[in-house]
Amino acid sequence: MSAERSQKKRMIDRRLKAAIVIYLWAALLEDTVIFVLAWLAPDIWFRIFHAGVPAGLENALLRRSAGQWAAFALAQAITLWRWRTDPVWLAVSAGVRFSDLFTDVSYILAVPSLTTLGWILLVPPPFLNLVGVVIMLWGYRQARTPVPVVGR
Repeated sequence: MSAERSQKKRMIDRRLKAAIVIYLWAALLEDTVIFVLAWLAPDIWFRIFHAGVPAGLENALLRRSAGQWAAFALAQAITLWRWRTDPVWLAVSAGVRFSDLFTDVSYILAVPSLTTLGWILLVPPPFLNLVGVVIMLWGYRQARTPVPVVGR
C-alpha cells in the first residue's frame, strides 16, 4: 500500500490555482482596505455607504466589524503563504468567506438606508463570497485527491 501511495501525487488544476491566487489576493486587498477605512475613518464609511454620520454605538460596532475584517485578511494572507504545502488553509479561507456571506446579507437587510454607491459596493460581496467558498473548497478537494503518476 505504501508503494502505491508513493506513486501518486496530489495536484490542483492550473486554472484553479490561478483562480485561487487571484481570489485570495483580491479578498486580502478588499478586507485590508475596509478594515483600514472602518477603523481609521468611520466617518468616511458612513458618508460613502449611508450619506450620513454615525450616531451612538455605530462607530464601535463598525470597528468591531473592522476587527473581523482584519482577521479575514490575516487568514487569507496565511492561506496565500501556506496553501500549496498545507491545503487545509484553503478550507480555512472557505470558512472565512462563508461566514462573511452571512454578515454581508445581514448588513444589507438591517441597514435603514444606503446610498447608490453603497448598493453598488455592498450587493456583490455575498455572491463573490459564495464563489470564493466554491473555489477554495474545490481546490482543497483537488489537493486531497491523489492522482496516479504515469510511467511508474
